[in-house]
Amino acid sequence: MGQLQKDILRRHGLAAAGVLLFSVLYYLGYKVEYGHGAPIYLYLITVVFYIGYLVCVFVISTGRVRDFSDPSLTLPIMAWVILYMSVMMYFAPALRMVMLLGFLNIMPFGVFRLSGRGFIGITLYSLACYALVIFFTHHRGSAELIPEFEAVTGVALMISLLVYASIGREFSVLRKAYGEKNSELRRALARIEELAVTDELTGLNNRRYLLKTLEKQRALAIRQDIPFVVAFVDIDFFKDVNDEYGHRIGDQVLAELAHLLRVSVREVDLAARYGGEEFVLLLSGLNLEAAEGVLERIRVSVESQLFSEAEIKQAVSIGVAQYHPDEPAEEVLNRADRMLYEAKRGGRNRVHVEERGMISEVD
Repeated sequence: MGQLQKDILRRHGLAAAGVLLFSVLYYLGYKVEYGHGAPIYLYLITVVFYIGYLVCVFVISTGRVRDFSDPSLTLPIMAWVILYMSVMMYFAPALRMVMLLGFLNIMPFGVFRLSGRGFIGITLYSLACYALVIFFTHHRGSAELIPEFEAVTGVALMISLLVYASIGREFSVLRKAYGEKNSELRRALARIEELAVTDELTGLNNRRYLLKTLEKQRALAIRQDIPFVVAFVDIDFFKDVNDEYGHRIGDQVLAELAHLLRVSVREVDLAARYGGEEFVLLLSGLNLEAAEGVLERIRVSVESQLFSEAEIKQAVSIGVAQYHPDEPAEEVLNRADRMLYEAKRGGRNRVHVEERGMISEVD
C-alpha cells in the first residue's frame, strides 16, 4: 500500500469516527427526548451505513480506484454520510439540530479533494436531502414540525453550506495551483537529472553516468556471474577535421557517430561519450569473442559512412577489454584504454582485443 492510500485511509478513519460520535449522540438524545431507546430498525440503518462505508474503504485499499480523478472517493462517501444523517433525522425530528451539525462537520472533509464544482454539488445535494426530510416529515403530520422555525433553519443551513462551498472552492483553486507548481518542479528536476548524466552535443550518457553504470554492471557480474565487455572508441585524426572544416562540422561528425553507436548496440548495452572524440561502449552479457564481432561491424559501418554535410569519410580505432572477476571497475576501463592505444599504434582503423593478458589484433 502506497503512502497516498495510507493518507486517504487515515482521513476516512477520522471521518468514520466523527460519524460514530454523532450516531452515539443521536441515540443518547433519542432516549432523553422520547423516553425510551431507539427502535431496532434505526440500529439496522446504522449497520447498513457502516457496511457501505467499509465497502468504499476496502475498494480504496485495493488500489482499484488509483487512476480515478478522485482516488479517495470523497464525493460518493460524503453523499453517503449525508444520506445516512438525513434518514436518521427523519425518524427523530426532535434531533434535527444534531444531524444538521453533522452536515456542517462533514463538509471540511471535501477540502482535501473536491473541486469548486464538487462543493457546489454536495451543497445542493445536502439542501435537497434536508428539504426532502422536511417534506416527508410534514406529510407524515409530525407535531414536532414548526414551519416558520424550519424555514429559518433551512435558510441558515443554506447560508452555512454556501460559505463552506465558497471556502472549499478557494482551497480547490489553491490545491490546483499547488499541484501545477509541483508538476513543474518535478519536470524541472527530471530535466536537471537528465542533463546531469547526458552529453548535450551527442545525446549519449556522459562520463559520470558511465562510471555509475559500470559499478552496477560490476555488482551484477559478481552476484550473477554475467560477463561484460568495455570498448573505447576513438575517431582517427579527428583534430584534422576541426582544423580543416571547423568545429561546427566537427560537432556534426561527433553527433552522427554517436547516433551510429547508439543504434548499433542493444537496449541492455550502454553507449557513452567519454570526452572529446572518445566514446565508450559497455556490452552486457557478452564475452570478448562475441563483442569482437559486434565492434568489427561498427568499425566497418563507420568506415563506409559519410559524415556531416561535408560528407567526410571517417575511421575509428577500438580497444576492448573484458571484466575480470573481483577487479575494480576502473581497471577494466583502463585496460580498454590501453588497448585503444595499441590499436592506434598498430595503424588505426582497427579493433584490438585483450583476452586475459593476451592481445589479438583484428585488422
